[in-house]
Amino acid sequence: MLSDREQEDLVKGLMATAEVIGDQLRPTAAAYMVQDLSCYSMAVLQRALAGCRRELKGRLSLAAVLERIDDGHPAPNEAWAVAIQAADERNTVVWTTLTQQAWNTALPLVQAGDKIAARPAFLETYARLLKDARAARLPASYTPSLGFDLTSRNAALTDAVSKGLLAHDQVSDHLQLTAAAPAFNPVALLAGKVEASPGANAKFLARLEELARELAA
Repeated sequence: MLSDREQEDLVKGLMATAEVIGDQLRPTAAAYMVQDLSCYSMAVLQRALAGCRRELKGRLSLAAVLERIDDGHPAPNEAWAVAIQAADERNTVVWTTLTQQAWNTALPLVQAGDKIAARPAFLETYARLLKDARAARLPASYTPSLGFDLTSRNAALTDAVSKGLLAHDQVSDHLQLTAAAPAFNPVALLAGKVEASPGANAKFLARLEELARELAA
């Protein structure tokens, strides 16, 4: 949901877009349009308005803006390609809530070993859910389904965060922490020597050199 400030900016953006394409939009009409658009993020709406400015001539309507909104919902076949990965419990899957709901319909068929029948069952359910979500102006919402393979889990969650599908706070408890590099070279220690590890940071190296000079003095 857009904040009050973002809604004000959207009114201005709608009016400016109308002017660019040779139309005029009253503030009251723009405010009504904002009521139907405020469920989308400002970034998504800005891209839709940019598309209107490039493609429309002479008339800006709510329908024209909605047609150019990328609501984040994957196409049915794309959603199936993601969902079927959940058949292997080792896999961590990042999917939309609609994909997860459609998968719950197909899962009994998958568990029975009939993936051929599971696919059309999934697609039928997903298409219905997608139609309802778009009618209600509901953008995609992503959630992780955690598998037990820790390596693939870490990769899947990191990739989802980098793509903006998940916030880091949503998955930080499930991400593996990278082990800190040892401060001292373990091979040199076995030989009775104290040497900094090649991965030691500059601050540590400077302090080690300082201690060496003090010992030499």
